[in-house]
Amino acid sequence: MLKLGPKWVRVCVQDTRRTEIMNGILDKLQNVLVPFSQKVNENKVLKGISKGFASMLPIVMVGAIFTLLASLNISVYQNFITSTGLKGVLSIPAAFTSDMISVYAVFLIAQAEADVIGLKDDDATASGIIALMVFLILLPLGVTGVDPETNVTVQVTAAIATGYLGSKGLFTAMIVGILIPRIHNLFVKYNIVIKMPESVPPMIAKSFNAMVPALGIALLACLIKAGVATTSYGTVTDLIYGLLKAPLSVLTASPITYALLLLVCNLMWFFGIHGGMVAGSFRDAMYTEATLENLAAYTAGTQAPNVLTTGAWLTIGNIGGSACAIGLCLCIALFAKSSRFKALNKISLPAGLCGISEPMVFGFPMVLNPILLIPMLIAPTVTLLLGYAAMATGLVPYMIGTSIPTGTPILFSGFIAYGSWKGVVLQLVLIAVSTLIYYPFFKMCDNQELKLEKESQN
Repeated sequence: MLKLGPKWVRVCVQDTRRTEIMNGILDKLQNVLVPFSQKVNENKVLKGISKGFASMLPIVMVGAIFTLLASLNISVYQNFITSTGLKGVLSIPAAFTSDMISVYAVFLIAQAEADVIGLKDDDATASGIIALMVFLILLPLGVTGVDPETNVTVQVTAAIATGYLGSKGLFTAMIVGILIPRIHNLFVKYNIVIKMPESVPPMIAKSFNAMVPALGIALLACLIKAGVATTSYGTVTDLIYGLLKAPLSVLTASPITYALLLLVCNLMWFFGIHGGMVAGSFRDAMYTEATLENLAAYTAGTQAPNVLTTGAWLTIGNIGGSACAIGLCLCIALFAKSSRFKALNKISLPAGLCGISEPMVFGFPMVLNPILLIPMLIAPTVTLLLGYAAMATGLVPYMIGTSIPTGTPILFSGFIAYGSWKGVVLQLVLIAVSTLIYYPFFKMCDNQELKLEKESQN
């Protein structure tokens, strides 16, 4: 008969206690976060935004996949697609998906918001079309460029700068998508519409129903555009974008500032806004000099003078994509029970391994998911500070100042950023840490999703 020693018994008792403690923590988190999540999900504004973003998932996925294929930073691969002309071909889908995300967002959010507040199907579609019209009205007309043949600056008046159609205009798209269905609903509620005789075909009658609301809302949009044009901002989008940037303009370079920029970036991602577009410009302004100094020192064979550079953003802060999404991807890969999350990870994990997080951000979704807000903010902060501590204490060398483009695979980015295998080890540790941070919050989401899947099967 097998006899168990006291050491084995102690180990079993300790494991049982750890399990009980972990389960207790999960239960407490669930008791607080799940009810809060349900209340947030019941909010009509947030519900409309969430449904709109969910509808964008195919667009986001296509953009992310082709962005990855076009930007995968492997020299042999890049040389091949460049020499064969494939790079230009692979860049086309991204130009009409990710780079135009605000166009899709304003329509889908407005349509979803209209449905949430009780507008009928036809009116909901009309709200989406009107919102898209308003968004385009608010955009500035005119593009300035240099003619490559004559080297003369040319002004094209009947054109829209594509930058406003992408992530830069996303917050404007969200605001327009939220407000327009409510204004449209007022026209419908108070019967301020054109009523056609019953003899008129239904499709034509429905078109006329939306005419008066469209005219009134278009006039309002024009007045707003004209009013903002008299300010220093010039355009509505620049006004909103400028207001988002204003609080960051007083910051100075430091580890705390770097962590704060990451915090702001990922908080914006929580609301579906490309936080890197806002926080990234301040990061570059503050840390580009430090990056160049480290590169010069590395070239000269001397000690790099700066701990943090722009490269820290992707290699230790937002490692594996915004909000350290790779940690969530690995949680799914290792622990997921729900079928939806497993299917999602087939695309999200390869993208996350190359630092592209959009499939996970919009597909899980992480956007407007109260349960994931805490790890989205904590994980990048913790990985940044741990990476900083590892460099400051000499466990890993300072970054050598090399550029880390989007699409650079994890671990490979660690090697080229630090010029040492120690950078690879550091990234492995930080990925493990981010996975541990996400785990309890992921389990709550997975349990909820599994419950919904079982209910739908019954």
